[in-house]
Amino acid sequence: MDQTKITVKVHEPLLKSFGERLESCFIKRDAFLNHMIKSETRELKQEMKGLKLSKKARLHISRELQRLGTKTINVVVDKDTAEGLNSVVKKANMVRDAFINRLILFLNAPEQLLKILELPAQVNDRRLSSAESISTSPLRGIQSIIFDPLFYLRTAPAIERGYGLYRITLPQINLPSMVRPMTLEGMSCYIDDSDIRGTAEWKKKQKEDDEFEMMTKLLWPTQTEEGTKDAK
Repeated sequence: MDQTKITVKVHEPLLKSFGERLESCFIKRDAFLNHMIKSETRELKQEMKGLKLSKKARLHISRELQRLGTKTINVVVDKDTAEGLNSVVKKANMVRDAFINRLILFLNAPEQLLKILELPAQVNDRRLSSAESISTSPLRGIQSIIFDPLFYLRTAPAIERGYGLYRITLPQINLPSMVRPMTLEGMSCYIDDSDIRGTAEWKKKQKEDDEFEMMTKLLWPTQTEEGTKDAK
């Protein structure tokens, strides 16, 4: 199959940790990423259906990814892999590297991140069971897992929230080798203008939230006070 190189900017500590994990599993980076990008592009396309980032949101994500600190790498992928991804990215006006960083993040997700996002660190829920059992033959078992490594993580939010991994809001977190917590908005596939601090849309949303809270206090002062006491 015809192949091509794509240039990707990846958060440096994330790339280092990912590379070390792949090496310990005897997995070739480019071949694995080619497979994952190709298969997850289908999931991404479904989640981004009907959504398109504004120029403002796209610029914000791009800047946030740059602030994280990135390293430029070349990844050899199949041409149809690159074309499929570029098609989704163009249609949704996405930051392509944000998706790839997010993909790598979930492929090597720290337990701290999984806990914050309320995603399973271990599989013990029957609802998350795969349709097929895993073979006891080691290589066949590995092959079945490699076919869809994100099955359990993707299924969990879909069951609880109605959407998958590419719409979950990522928190501030300490990733390996990070000296201080940083926002992971630079790994967002989609973000609404009203969620970008400082924008006119964000200010309008804040004003509406404040007005709603004030109205709640006026209409149900006793309940509001009791809620405050309970919180204390």
